[in-house]
Amino acid sequence: MIRCGFSLAAVSFLAAACGGAPPSPPALAYGEGPGGDVAYDFADTTEIDVSVMGQSLQLSQRGVATYDVSVVNTSAGVDVVMTVRALDATLSQPMGAPVRVDESAVRGALEFSLDRIGGVSLTSTPTVADEASQMVSGLSLAHGFFPRLPGRAALPGDSWVDTVSWSGREGPGVRSERAVLHYTVVGDTVVDGRSLLMISLTGQTTVTNELVIAGMSVSQRSDLEVEGHVLWDFRGGTLFEQVRRASGRGEVSVPMAPGPLPIRVRTTQKARAQWGS
Repeated sequence: MIRCGFSLAAVSFLAAACGGAPPSPPALAYGEGPGGDVAYDFADTTEIDVSVMGQSLQLSQRGVATYDVSVVNTSAGVDVVMTVRALDATLSQPMGAPVRVDESAVRGALEFSLDRIGGVSLTSTPTVADEASQMVSGLSLAHGFFPRLPGRAALPGDSWVDTVSWSGREGPGVRSERAVLHYTVVGDTVVDGRSLLMISLTGQTTVTNELVIAGMSVSQRSDLEVEGHVLWDFRGGTLFEQVRRASGRGEVSVPMAPGPLPIRVRTTQKARAQWGS
């Protein structure tokens, strides 16, 4: 159950009205909490409509996963280790049978560091079978699972903008992403008795893939509008929930087509911490 509570601004006003100095809000930054181990439930639904000779063909991916995350504070921020405890995903396309993948398709851990605002230094990525690489991407998880933060105290109405860019070889090819994300503090929210900070998220993302599938070179580019929210746990000093919804258009090029094929993309991703994990 989610309900709205007092905002930080309201608390400050009440404190000032009573004659005391308002409390200093905590910094919204990595490395401020106690660290420790957290398990996250993750869900991903992606649909791609491809226009071929006046017909629309749909590809889809639906999956859920549980990630075990270990966070250790450092002088610069935090060190993070992520492993896949469970995975159940199905990839469907009109020209063949659905492909189902589980956690056996992923070996090893994802290790990276975040500075105080969420800048990423990647240490190592897991080995992921090609058929599971759309659902579990070490590069995408390292750069996108945790939100960017301002590295300072933030009150309702405060906002910040960050640009996230990454590129690398993974699975059957090279993947790249560039996102410009706008964050705005909405206010306090209470979830099951725990106080959380609600942050809205909007932005634009460009995703490109240069893949080799069944011996064929396939390239894809999508320009997406992104919106969603972040729930930040000050007591734990870490992410409680992040939801991102994205939609847009692009094109895909395959050898048998005379030119690029238009595509429409819709995706929803949600990560949420398990209480008591």
